[in-house]
Amino acid sequence: MIDPISGSDVRGEISGIYSDVIKKLDIVHEKLKLEALQLRDEFLEAAKREGKIQYRTVQVKVNTAGSVSIIWKRVTFQKTSGGLKAWSVAIPKGKAHSYREASVVKNADFWIQQLFHAYEPKFAIIRESLLINMKARKQLLDLQRRVNANPPIRDGLHIVDGV
Repeated sequence: MIDPISGSDVRGEISGIYSDVIKKLDIVHEKLKLEALQLRDEFLEAAKREGKIQYRTVQVKVNTAGSVSIIWKRVTFQKTSGGLKAWSVAIPKGKAHSYREASVVKNADFWIQQLFHAYEPKFAIIRESLLINMKARKQLLDLQRRVNANPPIRDGLHIVDGV
């Protein structure tokens, strides 16, 4: 993520306020990411308690820019000389914030359907919150850069840039 303008580079009170708000959005983003990771771990623990082969899973992926993706995956198994080898393939979500039941758990065991219905609504809220948070952050960062490049003539009672 691009850092907001801060420190001695801030030109004016308004730019500094934008910086504070952007930092708060970063805190919200981090908390949402941690919540997603915790829910993923809970899901995996609940699936393990069933003691059956887990052929659906959820992945929380963080890319280098800090963006978070919450993805349902289909796990498939293949017999090899060393036993079973498992690999997962992402299930397409579509344009909505939540996965459709049919695309994830159609014809699945009842316990997987229950887990999906328990966790997917929470994941959907986090997905939507992350998206809105990042859009707001991007807009505020753009506004801060514009205000910082062209600060208002007056900043409170102080004159800016010798005007």
